[in-house]
Parts: sequence; C-alpha cells; structure tokens
Amino acid sequence: MKIVPIFADRLYAFHYEDERDNEYERLMDLWTDVEYLYNFARLNNKADVQAFVADILDQTETLQDFLDNLYQNNVPYRRYFSALNPAESKNPDLPLQKGKIRKDWLRLYAVKIDNDCFVITGGAIKMSQAMQDHPDTNKELGKMRAARIFLRQNGVFDDDSFFEFLSEEI
Repeated sequence: MKIVPIFADRLYAFHYEDERDNEYERLMDLWTDVEYLYNFARLNNKADVQAFVADILDQTETLQDFLDNLYQNNVPYRRYFSALNPAESKNPDLPLQKGKIRKDWLRLYAVKIDNDCFVITGGAIKMSQAMQDHPDTNKELGKMRAARIFLRQNGVFDDDSFFEFLSEEI
C-alpha cells in the first residue's frame, strides 16, 4: 500500500498494490465508465437505467469540481467529509469518514488524519442505508478499517506522524 497526494498536503489516497491507479483516480475512471454504470444499474435493479447513468456521470463531474474548488479556495476538506457514524465523531484517533454532496449516490470514504487532512480509502455508489447491506459498501467498510489499522501500525496518529511516515516512504 502506498499513499499518494491528490490535492497538495490536504487530500491523499491509498494506492493498493493490486490496482493500476490510486483510489481517487480509480473511482473517477469507474464512475465515468458508461458501460460499467449500465451494468451496475442493471445489477442493482434500477428502473430507469439511462437516467441513473446520467445522474452518476453528472454527480462525478460535480464531485470533482467541488473537491477542486475546496482546494483552489483553501476551504477545509472537512466541509466535504464527516464522521461515518456517531461513534466515529468521538474517536480522536484516525476517525473513519464519509464524503457526500447533498443526496447524491456517490461516496468517498477516508481516514481523517487531522482537521484538514484526509486519506481516501475507497468509495462506492451508495445503494443501501447501511453499509453492511450492500456488497460494495460493505467491502469499502472493510477497506476503511484495514487502512486505519495500517496507519496505526506505521505509527500514524496525527498530521505530524503522518507526514513523517510519508517522508520515510520516499
């Protein structure tokens, strides 16, 4: 596992060994792949497949623009990310986070390093209320937990230890 920067020193993503791209790039490619989206809609019994695909394509563009705007205007990424659940909001040590815009389908999942530093662990098109109720989001929950364990095992517990870890990885 590697960690790569997405937006300077504030937003990072895991790059898993078995993947060609880091998680942010992988998801943006996946969520703009029309064939994948059509298959996903059919597998998830979406009544209006074309409308679903159009929504996801639009939401992906909106998400990319939103994150870029946060970076360009030096707005904290905590405006996008929030605690995955109430228990995580009380966890001072690398809380798990979800990112969403309005009531969109798309979710980015991350570990919060500090107030404005996050590492994306993955993402999904959210199809169920609880993450455990859909195989895609349940898989992402496992990736988030594994990422937090990886960070802890490498001595990461805040932004100083995170940046020290990154400097040792080079």
